[in-house]
Amino acid sequence: TISKNISAGRLAKGYWHKYMEMENNKSRQETVAAITVTYNRTRTLEKCIDALLNQTRPIDHIIIADNHSCEEEQEKIKKIAAKSHKIKLLFLDENRGGAGGFEAGMREAKKLAPDWYWLMDDDAYPRKDCLETLLDTGKELPDAGGLCPLIYGIDLKHYQLFHHKKLSRFMMKNSPVVRDADQLKAVTEEDANAFVGPLFPGKVVDELGIADGSLFIYGDDSEYTRRVSGKHKLYLIRDAVIDHQDAPVLDANMTPAGWWKEYYCNRNQYFMIREFQENKLVRWFSFGLLTARLMAIIVKSKLKGYHRLRSQLIIKAVKDGLGNKRGKVIDPQRYFAYLKEHGLE
Repeated sequence: TISKNISAGRLAKGYWHKYMEMENNKSRQETVAAITVTYNRTRTLEKCIDALLNQTRPIDHIIIADNHSCEEEQEKIKKIAAKSHKIKLLFLDENRGGAGGFEAGMREAKKLAPDWYWLMDDDAYPRKDCLETLLDTGKELPDAGGLCPLIYGIDLKHYQLFHHKKLSRFMMKNSPVVRDADQLKAVTEEDANAFVGPLFPGKVVDELGIADGSLFIYGDDSEYTRRVSGKHKLYLIRDAVIDHQDAPVLDANMTPAGWWKEYYCNRNQYFMIREFQENKLVRWFSFGLLTARLMAIIVKSKLKGYHRLRSQLIIKAVKDGLGNKRGKVIDPQRYFAYLKEHGLE
């Protein structure tokens, strides 16, 4: 009888522990770490942080990765961070570009082991219920590798659908998932997305790693979100909205001030082809198409009287792309000093 009572007691104790474990798991709220990257832009950064701090579903951690802003701006960033104990500052020793900033921010966030990583530019302002809507919708999408809010351009007053991407087979062209926001369903699958509010489960980040800082700028968001959509589902959530500044339009005849950015955009396109096109024949065909397109730009630029510097940068992008040369190659500060010295500002 005594042994039976002991066994019954142990059994009851075991059930109690399991019950308490289940209750603790239910009551434990998942943690969210938001990561934003900034560089000499505290005016927009402060608006971004205010939007993060005023979510209907509170954020647990906010990491600001500063890309070596000037001293005056860094002092302003410290004042912004003083708004909440949830904010952690990460001052980088050099400008690593948006890609390097997100890589550093995600690495820092990893130390906190959050359940969700929320990435956004410093000129993005999630609406109050944005995070709550993403998480609530995510409960119905257990296969989601990423949940992306709909991006609204606040300067031009239209949705930035070009940030919600379908990628072509040859990785040569991006197209929006729909042409008009009215065509969106509540949930739409996509191939890639800008770093303007995508939310990634911690288990997916553990599996696929963090952002690739070697791209410096341009394409790091497409690369990472395509990495996610290659293994899991990447969803655009229509009713979760994030406001975003509209960038100046850069066309094929941009001024010299934009040519250094064009270099990275062109170079990193080769990396995208190399990483995501598994068929070797199609990969090299894509390389050839991209190279031919860039050579055509050189011809047109020369015909329109543009400076040979642009041609040199395009040729360098081709060589570095084909040679898989990564990292910060064109330093923006040195580039602008060169323009000033040669009267090309």
